Amino acid sequence: MSIPTIDPSLVIPENLAGQWWVAHTRARHEKALADDLGRMGIFAYLPLCERVTRSPRTRRLSKAMVPVFTSYVFFNGSEEDRYKAMTTNHVATTLAVPNQRELVAELRHIHRVVAVGAGFEQAQTVKVGDWVRVTVGPLEGVEGVVTHWKAKLRMELNVHILGQSVSVEVDAALVEKSAPPTYYPALAQSPPSLVVRSL
Repeated sequence: MSIPTIDPSLVIPENLAGQWWVAHTRARHEKALADDLGRMGIFAYLPLCERVTRSPRTRRLSKAMVPVFTSYVFFNGSEEDRYKAMTTNHVATTLAVPNQRELVAELRHIHRVVAVGAGFEQAQTVKVGDWVRVTVGPLEGVEGVVTHWKAKLRMELNVHILGQSVSVEVDAALVEKSAPPTYYPALAQSPPSLVVRSL
């Protein structure tokens, strides 16, 4: 028996009047933003997948629909629509999309995978040696270099003049690749002020 699928070209139209934007949302605000944009008449796409978890206390299984890409919602509209999205208080920032057709094609591929229920894992493009930034939460804005990469990261913040450091754990989903700051030109020669290590 074939698995019914929804035509990606209908779910993610190619010739919408506006342009595509990526909203980087506040933590766990993806669904609220998508709902608000829909009420405003702004086209939004939020890919969701089913996550099954087991309670450590009761051992019961629970299912929930969660975003495929944590903290991101894709929407199509004008500059005015982008401003309206920012006023919802769900958005931390918006990203311009330089290649509109490429994004549409990529989202259609993602939709097909999600629609057929194929098993998948989200892959991070971050790799060892990359400069990264924490994107949301109380550590938002903290930056450093990746030395190891797993689901959880341990960040070490060094004070070189004292020869001491403190460390903190952060979810890898809250970290994104970033360009090294201009005040850190000799990254290869100097130890970074913050190092990301795996647990």
